[in-house]
Amino acid sequence: MSFLSQPILWGLLAAAIPVIIHLLNRRRFRTVKWAATSFLLKASRESRGKKKLKHILILACRALAIAALIFAVARPLIGGFLGSGSGSVGTVVLVLDRSASMETKAGSGEPSHRQSVLDKISETIKNMGSPRLVLIDSASGEIQDVPDPEALTELSTTYATDTEADIPTLLMKAIDYLEQTNPGQSEIWLASDLQRNDWRPSDSRWGAVRAGIDSLPTKTNLRILTAGEKVVENFALELLASRRIEDDLFLDLKLTRSEGNGTTTVPITFSLKGARSSERVTINGQELRFQKRIPLAPTDAEGHGWVGLPADNNPRDNSVYFAFGGKEPMKTWVVSEDPASPTDDYLRKAAAPAGFERYSCEIVAPTQTTQIDWSAASLIIWQAPIPIGSVASQLNDFVTSGGSVLFFPPSGNSSEAIFGTAWGDLQYPPDGQFFINGSWIKDDGPWQNGRDDSAMPVDQIRAVQRRSISGDGSSLAEWDDGSPLLYRKLEGQGTAIFIGSLPDDRWSNLEFVALHLVAVQRLIEKGSDRLHSGYRATAGLEKAMAQGDEVRERLDTFEDDEPALGGYLAGVYRLGERTVAVNRPVGENLPERVDQDALKQLLDGTPFTLFENDNSKSDLVAEAWRAFLVAVLLFLLAEALLCLQPKPTGPPIKAGTTAPKPSSAS
Repeated sequence: MSFLSQPILWGLLAAAIPVIIHLLNRRRFRTVKWAATSFLLKASRESRGKKKLKHILILACRALAIAALIFAVARPLIGGFLGSGSGSVGTVVLVLDRSASMETKAGSGEPSHRQSVLDKISETIKNMGSPRLVLIDSASGEIQDVPDPEALTELSTTYATDTEADIPTLLMKAIDYLEQTNPGQSEIWLASDLQRNDWRPSDSRWGAVRAGIDSLPTKTNLRILTAGEKVVENFALELLASRRIEDDLFLDLKLTRSEGNGTTTVPITFSLKGARSSERVTINGQELRFQKRIPLAPTDAEGHGWVGLPADNNPRDNSVYFAFGGKEPMKTWVVSEDPASPTDDYLRKAAAPAGFERYSCEIVAPTQTTQIDWSAASLIIWQAPIPIGSVASQLNDFVTSGGSVLFFPPSGNSSEAIFGTAWGDLQYPPDGQFFINGSWIKDDGPWQNGRDDSAMPVDQIRAVQRRSISGDGSSLAEWDDGSPLLYRKLEGQGTAIFIGSLPDDRWSNLEFVALHLVAVQRLIEKGSDRLHSGYRATAGLEKAMAQGDEVRERLDTFEDDEPALGGYLAGVYRLGERTVAVNRPVGENLPERVDQDALKQLLDGTPFTLFENDNSKSDLVAEAWRAFLVAVLLFLLAEALLCLQPKPTGPPIKAGTTAPKPSSAS
């Protein structure tokens, strides 16, 4: 329990006044022995204990009535959020999570968690006597004074966004603010839905957060207002990739269900330049990945659109946006230790199939890599010893920026490593035998099943030569002895793939089963995404913001624009001369929450109060002075009843008569 007027509690000392008066009254009388009264004292000795208890109860009621009156005047606060606090609070630093997941509702017709939290915090601040309120929101990260708590929900810095939150960074800002301003008795209130993506429990800064709170000039309470650990049933849509191939636009999409299993059908709406179409997809389980092909007119130099779901418990994850430009060339470079070998001919045909005009491939030796136009390449195929120096740096930059590299083993030894991966020894099977495939991951990587779920013929691979692969990446396919056959290392936004044998009949039958063709084409598609990245941005990041004198204009028709939110909302925008499809961060689609055990680990040694918001209309805190006034009346009433004299039980004594003499037995 906390109090708005804590200094008044010194008035509790007044509860001792009845006791002091009682002690003083006892000193006013002097006992004089008189023989005639000894008989009366002896007769009443049996009831003396009851009278003493009665006097103690009367004295206690008087003292408790004064104490209850002092508590009422001090204006006590009760409630789950602040009830355990102590002392008056001069400054409240509110850290508000405005991420997309905060728009989740507990049910149909309920307010979002963000809206419910803001309403309750506004009412709580008023009940506390309106201490100074400082807001730090997760979207802008700015520190703002809020002069009127009633205006909290009307500020643009508390509106819903499609961004993500960085809780450790926000807490550090709150700590730095309190250290610099030292406003006296303060508290940090954190309003968040505990989404794991926003809390980042593996972040090393949590140690600094704990140390920072403990080292503040005055003891500062941390109070966390959350929606709880319960996951609400909700569907979320994610755009994995969008690419234009000739006169078709391909959208790679993922539908996620936060709760529930089994099979259900979900309607999805597609909009391209204002023209809409709908279809239904069937999801079985928690996740469904699917692709949508949208035909384009040959004259469509550029365009944009959106994909949407029906309204559910979170409207912020029901839509994704895309934009595209003209036909981009698909350029592949093959770096070969022997540019005239049959292997290179197989790789050239895989990278630039006949009849595909936009696909091209050039083969260079390791000493000719200066000819590579890294900015325009979709895929680099490296069949040579692993490079070092500036070429290795160029490869690293190419991959981290979103490019794809496919490594095939060199014929000679290669002692260098790249992306934490190195080639090992050249190996041969026993006479008359082959290296064969043992297992592979069928739903991920360049050899995953087709869009119609048809399996790739990985189990048909036979090899008479191979090189071992060592590194800290992951094996997507393995030989029968468990060593890597298809190996992947993710770096930045790109992918590096290693295949342990060559599409050459002196090495394997990869060319016969055409798996090298599948890997090359899929990696070209993935690598070409970086060429379209100029049309994509993430809400809250710099690329989604207007730069310089750029004028912002919303192009899509999914919902109305909110100019005050700038680049914090998803949608398709024209920013000056550029067109950008802004989407929420992919982490906001994840339903995982930080539970109480994880919270205790993150804030180990730092006391905090956790309050779960149930979206009810009850306040976070309420004044309890009325209850103490009622207690005052009850104590005074009890004191009055105890002071009443009991009615005599015997016949009244008439005037002129003498009291009966005590019997000899008494």
